[in-house]
Parts: sequence; structure tokens; C-alpha cells
Amino acid sequence: MGVIDEAGRLRLLGNAVAGAAFAVVLTMLVLSSWTAATTSVLVSVGVPAAVLGAGIGVFLLLRSWRIDGGYERASAVQRWISDGRVPSDVPVQVWVPLLVAQAERQRAGWGKIVLAVFWTAMTWSMRDVHGTLITVLLSGLWVGLALWAAVVVIPRARVAAAILRREAAIPEPTTD
Repeated sequence: MGVIDEAGRLRLLGNAVAGAAFAVVLTMLVLSSWTAATTSVLVSVGVPAAVLGAGIGVFLLLRSWRIDGGYERASAVQRWISDGRVPSDVPVQVWVPLLVAQAERQRAGWGKIVLAVFWTAMTWSMRDVHGTLITVLLSGLWVGLALWAAVVVIPRARVAAAILRREAAIPEPTTD
């Protein structure tokens, strides 16, 4: 996995908080069909769900880094995307597959937006069943998912695709 710096630790913390929030809202949504959302229900069921959700959030981020070749490599690719270029000392065999993987995330981003629209509509249609608080919390989760995809995932994927197009147009130096 490599050494995780302060930014990586903050991302882990953010994923833990997001996972915990999602788990609590989802648990309370499911339970609201059978019982009222009281403090005792929140403490007895919501807190364990939050702990489990936090663990899942951290696990998923660590898994993502592992799939991308470790935290250091994932961070390097994000720096390339932020800079809009790949350093010249990185071999083509290394950077092309990494940027292709980033560019392909654009479809996933659009999928998240479409799903968030449907989930928000479905949540809104059930507002009489689950009440205002659960409806607002769930809608907030779906809107947050769509915003993350629109503001972070899709723009990064577009930059990665632009780097690939630009760098692929530059011929490799030949040695004669």
C-alpha cells in the first residue's frame, strides 16, 4: 500500500464519516417501516450501523488504492491529472494504462448521476411513508453522490482523456 500521508489520512477519515452517515440513514430508513425513530433505536441500532458503515467506507478506499497500484501511485496519477501532464521520466507503459483507467471513470460518473436522479425521485415519492427527515437525509445523500460525480469524477476523467489524446499525438523520440 505504501506510506499514507496527511491527505490520504484525511481521505480515509472522510470515507469513514461518509460510510457511517450512509449506514445510519439507510438503517433508520429500513427501521422506519416498522418502528418510530427514537433515541433508543438510534443508539441501539444506528451506532453499530455507523461503525460498520465507517469500516466499509475505509475498506472501499483502501481497496481502490490497492487496485490502482497503491496509495503512492494513485496519488501520482491524481497529481498528473491536476497538472494536466505526465512527467517526461514516466515510461509510456506505466502512464497510459493508469490514465486510461481514469478516463474510463467518466461513464461511471454519468451512471452515478442517472442513478441519483432516479433514487431522489423514488425517495421523494415515498416521503409520506418515511417522513420528512428521512426523505431530506436520503435526498441529500443522492444529491451529494451526483455532485461528487459531476464536480470531481467526470472532470478528472475528462482531463485524463485529454492528456491521453494530447500525449498520444506527440511522436516518440527516435534514436538513429
